[in-house]
Amino acid sequence: MACTKATANPPPLRINYRAHYPWASDELLAECSTLTTGEDVENHLGDPRVYKFNAFSSRHDSHIFVCQSTPGEPVCMDDRSSGGRPFFFLYQTVFKRIGLRLPFSGFERELLTEINVAPAQLHPNSWAFIRAFEILNGYLGLPPSVDIFLHFFEVKKQGKSLWVSFSRVAGRIILTVFQNSYEGWKGKFFRVCCTKHDLTALDSFPLHLVKEPTLIKPKSLDEVPSTDREVCVALAGMGVVFNTAELIAREFDADALTQYFGRRIYTHTCLLYLCPLMFLLLLLYVLFICSKLLCVAMCI
Repeated sequence: MACTKATANPPPLRINYRAHYPWASDELLAECSTLTTGEDVENHLGDPRVYKFNAFSSRHDSHIFVCQSTPGEPVCMDDRSSGGRPFFFLYQTVFKRIGLRLPFSGFERELLTEINVAPAQLHPNSWAFIRAFEILNGYLGLPPSVDIFLHFFEVKKQGKSLWVSFSRVAGRIILTVFQNSYEGWKGKFFRVCCTKHDLTALDSFPLHLVKEPTLIKPKSLDEVPSTDREVCVALAGMGVVFNTAELIAREFDADALTQYFGRRIYTHTCLLYLCPLMFLLLLLYVLFICSKLLCVAMCI
């Protein structure tokens, strides 16, 4: 009786990514995800901090799903390897620490389109600015506006790489940096896909790394639509620099968020009135001391 020799699964087809993406740097071609199994996705979803941020909302499961990356896929890869099926990469830290939720809001889609940048191309600190700006506007009852955001932030590229960051504008700073030295986020990204139920779920913003992102200088008040100028003036006029990390941490706790805003605005208001008073008192004290010294000198 002849024995049938068991055959192993064929090895995955090796793709020459250098030939597919000749414009990509060695850094980009080497930037592959270690989140390559279903267990990695399950572990991510099992993190209670992720549930707190509601990263993968169940009501969107019929339109968008997040899955593991394929071993060896560089972050600069596009949909040619998926037969044209739309997808984009997004770093785990943006879900896990910054609390981004899918699908993107209209503001997030419009901003990505305006600066011509893919989701994975934006530095995590910049995603934190976006989230904190949305939370701030939500608390104030204002719809987030791309024009207002780009009045307070400038779009810059990190050296020769394709990663893009938002830089705060001197004299218009309203948010702190989420983390001054943001490390350990590279090499960990998921693949985000649309389902057959809604093939348009990923429309209207760049999905894959863009070779030439739009580097935008901060908009002056004259460049901002008249309907948004008052909001720009009001936000800058508050004179308060809100803590980005604290806003994100308090997003789903309405009482804590209200207390935070109340404390920050109250403290600023007190300083606004107390500082001139303290300066006046100090000036009077200095004049008093000077007069005493003058009297002593005249007596001598």
